Amino acid sequence: MFPWPEGIGMGSRGLRKMRIRYQCPRCRKSYSTKSAVTAHYKYDCGKPPRFECPYCGMLSKKKFNVQDHIRHKHPSKLVICNTLF
Repeated sequence: MFPWPEGIGMGSRGLRKMRIRYQCPRCRKSYSTKSAVTAHYKYDCGKPPRFECPYCGMLSKKKFNVQDHIRHKHPSKLVICNTLF
């Protein structure tokens, strides 16, 4: 994980703060915390999608994204989420 300063912004009470970002060494996505990039690297990065919309075949790595997709794209359908193995 590679931390780097993102820039200087105005913090609370007008003080200038430097925000540190952490970058995934595999895909270069950045996160605000080391734990977030560690979780991404361990569970998401480079992994194929596991969840599929049973109504249109949309794929996602996160079950919530498919459930949200069904609520918005297929509002008259039940929210059922299949797992691909």
